Amino acid sequence: MQFAINCIKIEMAHHMARTTITLEDDAFATAQTYARARALKLGQAVSELIRRGSAERLPIRKEAGAWIFDLPADAPKVTALEVKEMLDASF
Repeated sequence: MQFAINCIKIEMAHHMARTTITLEDDAFATAQTYARARALKLGQAVSELIRRGSAERLPIRKEAGAWIFDLPADAPKVTALEVKEMLDASF
């Protein structure tokens, strides 16, 4: 089930735009929990989460037509088999 959130205010260049967005259940629950924990309106929470997600960028580069990004040194290693298992589980 998806939740349609009507009239979420999204700040754009010093004015507010009203729009309708559809969020997946898990994204809606995350935004709702975030909003409640911080005493924010849902639209404010979604805006903050978008800003936070947009600010955290991994450095990427293109090599031989493929996008490459370097993970932090302490990132856990993922094997090709683990990737295959994750892909199989998602379908």
